[in-house]
Amino acid sequence: MTQIQYRPYQERDADAVKAIINQAFTIDRFVGKPRLLNGALEVYLRGCLLKSTYAQVAVRDGRAVGILMGRVTGQEHLPGRLGNRLRSWWHTATTAALGITEYQSLVQLFAFDAVYANLRRTATAPTTDELTLFAVDASTRGHGVGKTLYDGYLAHLRAHGRDDFYLYTDTRCTYGFYEKQGMTRAAEQDMTIRLDGKPENLGVFLYAGNAGHGAEPTASVGGRA
Repeated sequence: MTQIQYRPYQERDADAVKAIINQAFTIDRFVGKPRLLNGALEVYLRGCLLKSTYAQVAVRDGRAVGILMGRVTGQEHLPGRLGNRLRSWWHTATTAALGITEYQSLVQLFAFDAVYANLRRTATAPTTDELTLFAVDASTRGHGVGKTLYDGYLAHLRAHGRDDFYLYTDTRCTYGFYEKQGMTRAAEQDMTIRLDGKPENLGVFLYAGNAGHGAEPTASVGGRA
């Protein structure tokens, strides 16, 4: 396997990261039309960038194959906030205009925010610093890319005197990764979504962790913002 390099996220990584997001969270099963899908992915990506203070990518042959973003209390937000905000507004408006016929799909895609808010209210652990986005390309799984990105975020937390953190994930993701890292499920809620036009039950989870806890190595991941 070609050597993987790790560096801070750059705007030129956006298209590759959107592809990773779609692969990990199957956004195309919510939104099928290509232009609508790109708008939804843009809104998702820009939302993660806007609330994050940390963003690292794994790169192979010049293309991002893994992404981890996080928010650390007291740290400056990522640069480019105005541009990300403008892109988010533009794509939100465009997606809404183009997606009248897929209104129900769009509503349920962005309904996750309400579920996340409820999970925070009922969580049995601190909800301070957040791992806002974590996903790796399927071609890199089993090679330690996800573990390296994850360990880098924990080291970043420790370097800033932080320890407790949390994230959201669901039953469509390999959430067992987090349990192997010593994280615990602090809240959960079931919801019904429509994928490919059919109803499907989904478990949504809030996992809590501590940056001081060690863990065994593993691979494939997916964590929602």
